[in-house]
Amino acid sequence: MNRIRYTVMIVRDFGDAYQMTPKQAHNYMRRHKAMDYLSQFYDVEHTFSPEATVTSIREVSNNNGGRL
Repeated sequence: MNRIRYTVMIVRDFGDAYQMTPKQAHNYMRRHKAMDYLSQFYDVEHTFSPEATVTSIREVSNNNGGRL
């Protein structure tokens, strides 16, 4: 899977997990540095399940001011 498809999938999964539209999920992830994390650690994160990655994204976001 390429990075763009993977990123879109994770944004949608994150949004679904927290009742957000894809746009809201993307904006939340950008605001709380999760998009940077996903880009930086793509080589590792894409080997995990999408559920595990969504959990990682939530933790990164919470560490950067998110409230989920």
